Amino acid sequence: MQKNLVIVESPAKAKTIEKFLGKDYKVMSSYGHIRDLKTKDFSIDLEHNYAPEYVIPSDKKKLVDRIEER
Repeated sequence: MQKNLVIVESPAKAKTIEKFLGKDYKVMSSYGHIRDLKTKDFSIDLEHNYAPEYVIPSDKKKLVDRIEER
């Protein structure tokens, strides 16, 4: 059975929240933010309603891959 995924910033909070939510939930920690605004160019897409343009920092790519596997 597939579990519901909840992502929080703090590993300590992840453990506590998972206890409260029960067996149908998997709670993972992101260890802080997992995306940043692009540092090159203008960081927003002027042609698409000023949508922000994000990148995943290289030190967070493995973590994001693990989250996506869930």
